[in-house]
Amino acid sequence: MARVEFRFLNRGEVRALMPPMPEVVEIIETGLAAHGRREVVLPPKSHIQLDDRYNGHFNILVGWAQPNDTAAVKVIGDYVDNYRHGLPSEVAVLTLYDPRKGVPRAIMDATDLTTARTGAVTGAGARHLAPPKPKIVGHIGARGTAFSNIAAMAGMFDLEEVRINSKRAETREALARKIRDELGIEARAVAEAEEAVHDADIVVEATRLEKPTLLIRDEWLKPNCLLIAYGWVMAIDPKTVKSASKIIVDDWEQCQKGGQLFPMIQSGELTASNIHAEIGEIIAGRKPGRTNPGEKIVFWHRGFAISDIMLGSHILDQAVVQGKGHQLTLFDEPDE
Repeated sequence: MARVEFRFLNRGEVRALMPPMPEVVEIIETGLAAHGRREVVLPPKSHIQLDDRYNGHFNILVGWAQPNDTAAVKVIGDYVDNYRHGLPSEVAVLTLYDPRKGVPRAIMDATDLTTARTGAVTGAGARHLAPPKPKIVGHIGARGTAFSNIAAMAGMFDLEEVRINSKRAETREALARKIRDELGIEARAVAEAEEAVHDADIVVEATRLEKPTLLIRDEWLKPNCLLIAYGWVMAIDPKTVKSASKIIVDDWEQCQKGGQLFPMIQSGELTASNIHAEIGEIIAGRKPGRTNPGEKIVFWHRGFAISDIMLGSHILDQAVVQGKGHQLTLFDEPDE
């Protein structure tokens, strides 16, 4: 008889099994370091583009990670107008596979997993690239991942103030309130991007633009700031990229397919020769991060499946230990 079973975890179960953010950052850094040592298989993500029809699209992320010997596929719908339907803008499903047999081990909701791992990548970048003793964070965008970005950095720095700017006043005000209530950090919602980023030690661009818009001008930025960007459509000033002391990415191959700085790649203004390192190379100790307090650094991360695999596998392991989720049978019948 051939029997294949897998564990199903819904959103509530995944959320209950999610480790504290400092531990999430450590888990994600393990995956980033493996990427830096080339201990992964990571094809570029693909997309089902439906923006012209439904103002949304699907991202498909696939990969294999050596640290836990797990393969995975994540499908995430990215729909800007989902708030009108009472839904998150990003809804994701992650399937984990046994690479030795090619069979599924788990299917789980990855909506909150995506939020947490994205914030952890932001935090990992900040740990290695931020100026000494950062106090002020300027955050452009109040999307679902925004709180995780701040929570990750709050676990490693003594932050004094977070300033949030976004298109919708209600979302930036809600985010500021959540930061104050849950993290105990002074947070202000501001109507203009300039007010958010001026004199900030760390600036995070996490926008959901439909067309390129210059939101973060170079002259507004502190000379030695860290600028972290991961919105899909370009919102940062090309001058900042051109004048940066170092440009860090998560995966250069994926960056050449699209995303925040892709227009500069298309124009030839940004090439491999301009990239100091991938963040995994820095975490793995193969290349230096910030080496001078005066450096202005740009970190562009697109997100990749290795982070989903690392956190998803951890959650699955905890589910097995705690007996959470539902064990389902894919098939149980005589082998062909």
